[in-house]
Amino acid sequence: MRVYLIRHGQSAGNVNYLDNIGDPSRGPEHHWPDPELTEAGHRQARLLGEHLAHPEGEPVRAPWLPDEERVPVGFGITHVYCSLMLRSIQTAQHVAEACGLPLIAYPDLFEYGGVCDYDENGNLVGIPGPGRDYFAERFPDLQLPDHVDPTGWYNRPVETEDMFLERAKTIMPAFEERHGGTDDCIALVSHGDTIDQIVNALTGAVRRPADYASHWFANWAILNTAVTRIDYVGESRAIVYTNQTFHLPSDLITW
Repeated sequence: MRVYLIRHGQSAGNVNYLDNIGDPSRGPEHHWPDPELTEAGHRQARLLGEHLAHPEGEPVRAPWLPDEERVPVGFGITHVYCSLMLRSIQTAQHVAEACGLPLIAYPDLFEYGGVCDYDENGNLVGIPGPGRDYFAERFPDLQLPDHVDPTGWYNRPVETEDMFLERAKTIMPAFEERHGGTDDCIALVSHGDTIDQIVNALTGAVRRPADYASHWFANWAILNTAVTRIDYVGESRAIVYTNQTFHLPSDLITW
């Protein structure tokens, strides 16, 4: 199988965060629990969808093929998955529509921390998130797992660092179980921290200590709608490229 890890398009939360990073007074008013895409984010996602659907869109040939077989090819996306955070769904919608595929929710692709907000005492707490009825009305083509009910898909405390690391370890094995040993090409539309830790788990890299207040701390730079490709061939797996934005003009490259 082949996996394309894709970060969502620019969200209102990305803009808000970058506008206020390093501000010592930055507080709860700068936290948005589940932001949506900006107009630039929708443009990025539309271009991403067109790129992934293009019959000659894949820029990198398999290195083990003979030269005469390294002809322009498409991505051949067969499945599109997304988290249940709005920016991921909105991005993945553009991809699924362009590729003519159903959109499948995989809730465990959510961003580090989960859906959370500050309470009246200034403490960060988990909140329910949208429920099945909300998704059915707003995203009627989104395929939801049975356990998503009307009370909210998240419905748990704020995810801790240890919980995040454990969740990230389970993601690729779950998709290997679903698609391993096939020729499926799957797009997983997720989030910057989550993709960073998925790649860490695959490579054995140690996650750097979190410090959201002052700097970008991830091991792997992941731009909005950037694509990371992982090939599974026999018993081996290869990270073919990371953080590629072939589909974006320079004015749409954002964090």
